[in-house]
Order: sequence, then C-alpha cells, then structure tokens
Amino acid sequence: SITKHSVPGFEDITNDAEGNSPKIFCIDKPPTVPVHPAGPFYANSLLMMVEAQEGLPPKSLIPCHRIDRATSGVLICTNMPSVASAVQRKISGGGKVKKLYLARVKGKFPASLIRDVVLPEQVINIASTRWCGDDNDILEVNAPLAVKMENETNSINSAMSASPMHRIVSSDGKPSVSRFRFIAYDEQTNQSLVSCCPITGRGHQLRVHLQIIGFPIQNDVEYGGTIHRDSIKSQMELSVKSMLEVSASTLRCLHDDSITEEEIRMSVENCKCCVHGKEGVKASFNSSQLLGGSHAIDLHALKYCISFGNDSKADDLNENNTMKFTTSIPSWAARFVDIASVERFHWLA
Repeated sequence: SITKHSVPGFEDITNDAEGNSPKIFCIDKPPTVPVHPAGPFYANSLLMMVEAQEGLPPKSLIPCHRIDRATSGVLICTNMPSVASAVQRKISGGGKVKKLYLARVKGKFPASLIRDVVLPEQVINIASTRWCGDDNDILEVNAPLAVKMENETNSINSAMSASPMHRIVSSDGKPSVSRFRFIAYDEQTNQSLVSCCPITGRGHQLRVHLQIIGFPIQNDVEYGGTIHRDSIKSQMELSVKSMLEVSASTLRCLHDDSITEEEIRMSVENCKCCVHGKEGVKASFNSSQLLGGSHAIDLHALKYCISFGNDSKADDLNENNTMKFTTSIPSWAARFVDIASVERFHWLA
C-alpha cells in the first residue's frame, strides 16, 4: 500500500515546470523485493514498480532511508531532492526521528532486568547491555559493527546470504546501539514478539544485536535464525521452474523477423539457463535470489515519526510539525496478540 503526504515547511515550493508540489510517499514494503535495481532484480525493484503504479516519471522517487530487501514495512520516499536531504539529515542527526520495528525471535525474550542476558565470550569485552526505561523493561544493546565481505569470513553460508556484506561485532566497528522490549511469547513455538528501535542506523544492526544476545530473528539464516528445510526446497523448486518458463518464453520471442539466426544462436549460447536447464539456473542464482533463504525475515518496520520543527530540542515532536507513518501489522506478528491499534506499541526512544 502507498500513502501520499504534503511536507511541512515545503508547501510553497514547487518541484518542476508543471508546478507539482513536493510529496512524501509512505510505502508498505513487502519482503523479498529490493528498493533499488540490484543483481537479478533489474526491472522489478520496489521504486520502479511504485513509479509505474502511481504514473510517476522513471527515477523520480528518492528513498529517504535504507531498508533491507528481506525486511518489510515503512519506506519513506519523496519526489524532491531537498526534501530527501532534509529527512536524511534528521535521521542521521538523531532526536528528530523515531522508529519502531517488530521482530519474531527464537526463545523467550526477557521482560525485565530480573533475567540476565548473556553475551557470547568472543564479544563480551566489546559489547554491553543495560536495562532502561521507566519500568526497566527496555533492553539496550551496545555493540560496534563492522562489515566483512563474504569471502573474508567463514561464519555464514554464502549460498544463503542475501548480501555480500556481512556485519559482525568488532572492536574497530562503528558505534551501534539498539533497544528492545518484550511483547508476547508463544510457548508452543518457543518464539517471542519483540519491539525494536535502532538508536543508530547501521546496516543489519537489529539483526546482529538480536543474534548476539541469543534471540535470532525467525527465518534470518544469515544471522542465526532458522527456516524449515522443506519450505526452502519447495520454494526453490518453484523459483527454478519459473526461471525455466521465462527462459522458454524468451526463446520463442527471439524468433522474430528483426533478429538474425546468428543473434539467436549467440543469445542461447550465452544463457546458462537455456543451455543447462535446471542446473544452469542454480549456477546463475544463489539461494536467496531463488527465494530459498534470507529473502524474507520476520522483521518489520512498523512506524516512523519525523519532526520538521526548527527547535533543536530532541523532544520537539508536536502535531503541527510532525509526520507519522504507520503500516499494517504483519500476519506473523498479529498471531501473538489481539492488536486493535499500532499505537499500543510504544516508542523505545
């Protein structure tokens, strides 16, 4: 779903010769779809699909923040560079933007400081945790994050990785702070629903921090989560079948009067899918690209709140200069609690 909003402070500014006003678009991003063209997703990226759906010129939408391909929820975009810059400055500056995520994690998440959180031995001198909030029910994790390319670490299965850049806790990493609060626990599945807030904005931050405290996100195999093997196998078989059908359709399209026999021959010879069939597809795409793992995780950006006020105070969030963006509750979260409104999920910062 997509909603459009006018921007406080930009009402009198026009964007182009047609007099279009600057707008903010709030997109409820589905998992599996990348925001930008990347890898095999050349045409079917989120921004290109939204532009086509809304009748916008190509490359007119500018994302105001990052969101992983595997994550769902709030994505804020705009049609004006100055608005994008303003939002990005507020996000990086801290205090002017509030963010709240939901995650389904493995195990029973602690509800208060009564229960200790044990860090792995390899990060115990690098990372730290503390309880905060009025009721001491918010767990804050402080662990610096660094980037390791896939070929620099053996800690992940490269075939299951959705990104070549894997994040790790490291003493030479960038400062990274996250907050988490327990919401509900399902004893039958041994899973918890947790609200999350990235105080800093590092890539994969919530995923890594939940992993090191022993509560990895469901389906996030890149960072310690689990996924049913039967599900992986069946989904990959469907993906391979779809790719082979596309390959067969392409071959039929190639037999056009405007294309020479030599061009057809060269095209087929350079396509592993055409030449080697099922094995060619598997050789050309990794597991994540074939939706066999790490393509969709149970992490959802539920709501954002942005203050466009000029006051430097961190709590300057009043109705006159504040924009709030919310999305629907994902099905895997709704099953934990009877949710009447997203307002029941309180901010953690």
